[in-house]
Amino acid sequence: MQSLTVFLLACEGRIPRFDAALFADTGWEPKQVYAQLDIARRIGGQSGMPVLTVSGGNIRHDTLNPGARFVTMPWFVKNPDGSRGMARRQCSVICTISRWLIMALHVVIKEKPVDLRRQLMEGRASVPRVGSVIKVERIHPPFVVLDPAGVEIVDVTEYLRDLALGDGSPLTGRSYAFGLLRWFRLLWLLGVAWQKATEAEVAVLVGWLRTAPNPQRRRSAPGAGGPGAINPRTGKPMLATGYARTTINHALSSVSGFYEYHGHHGRGPVVNPVPSSPQRRRALAHMSPLEPKPVVGRARLRQRVVQRPPRAIPDRLWDELFDAMGCERDRALLEFFVSSGARAAELLGVTPEDLDWAGRRIYVVSKGTREREVIPASPQAFVRLALYFDEIGTPAPGESIWRTRRGEDRPLTYWALRRILQRANAVLGTNWTWHDARHTAATRMANSGTLTLPEVQAILRHADIQTTSRYLSVGVEELFDKLTEHYTRPKPQTHFPTGYAAADIEAVFGA
Repeated sequence: MQSLTVFLLACEGRIPRFDAALFADTGWEPKQVYAQLDIARRIGGQSGMPVLTVSGGNIRHDTLNPGARFVTMPWFVKNPDGSRGMARRQCSVICTISRWLIMALHVVIKEKPVDLRRQLMEGRASVPRVGSVIKVERIHPPFVVLDPAGVEIVDVTEYLRDLALGDGSPLTGRSYAFGLLRWFRLLWLLGVAWQKATEAEVAVLVGWLRTAPNPQRRRSAPGAGGPGAINPRTGKPMLATGYARTTINHALSSVSGFYEYHGHHGRGPVVNPVPSSPQRRRALAHMSPLEPKPVVGRARLRQRVVQRPPRAIPDRLWDELFDAMGCERDRALLEFFVSSGARAAELLGVTPEDLDWAGRRIYVVSKGTREREVIPASPQAFVRLALYFDEIGTPAPGESIWRTRRGEDRPLTYWALRRILQRANAVLGTNWTWHDARHTAATRMANSGTLTLPEVQAILRHADIQTTSRYLSVGVEELFDKLTEHYTRPKPQTHFPTGYAAADIEAVFGA
């Protein structure tokens, strides 16, 4: 509390400002401490004083290690004779200052130096969350990356500008910016310039992402299952504590594209530090969309991604979810999701001008093409929407039709939309997402028998028909009634023509 008070006084200018604030993370702090740390980071970012974190591992694990000669905290023990004592203690972290970044160089365990790279790959060290990604008033690019001192990283901006000029989506530029920020954080910690990075640093990045906890996973509802647990009602797994395999591959793609761009302009290392697969590049170079995708080996450090089946909601659970919706707005949202197959961002952008009441259609800005396209919706969805408009009135032209119900009137945001489903999940004990409703719509359309696969592709706006064909699969949940009938079917009885003696039938057939 004393150091936090001094930090806040410096942020307010009551005492001289600091270049940076350091938080020594023992890995075993109370939740309140990490909550205060998040507040301090937010205030420090607004005041231009970054909060840096150093760590030598988990102090509890080090203390309970039976093979350690020293402990790293005051630890009261009971001696063999029954008396009380204190374990021998030794400081474990040696720190230095380099380019405005306070970093842990070595940790002394068993009186031997341990390499920081190995600690990162084994998940026993953390990467300081310094730097940031901010939105700027530009088109090329709309997002930039800042270093710990709040200075824009020009080399990253040039690459993001090239992505934007290539007609890349602004969300793609944002995701690549966060991927490069994660890469630069690691390089700052290791003291390696980006121009001198090699495959060894990329291997450290992959190892750290495979073992490090994902800070986005800290948000969990009370009573929810542990990370990776299977929800007993939906059969869907909970999110794991670490980074997903797709996230690791995305990080490699962003770093690889960054070095490929600078290599084209004669900057950076001669060889791209991210390994590539020439076999895969040759196989996919001139592949027709109608041909099946060939199976080729992954590049080194790339993670194996398992193709997951569609997450369609069974009808009996869908009825429960619909009943759990608390108002006409939520029911209308659910009807539009399952009948149109629209994505969350697309549906939230619908305005009164995008509604075709007579044709039972809506116009959305598609995620892939970013063009205004028309998609059908069910009559029940428009009935629910009319009931919703009877409650709030028709929104103003150009405004989103989905409005908040608490506080001042404003458009419904994506996070508020997520909260609607989270409240229903808390009541039902499920873990559905809004994208599951799109999977449900696609599965119902593909297996209805009335729509062809190209027609379903047109409604869902898939670029490749193979993506649509995934929804032709049948889940075990949908076969429940048929399996029950199969298991309860009586054993067929064998009948023989009349006129034969029972003894003769038994002797011949063993019946």
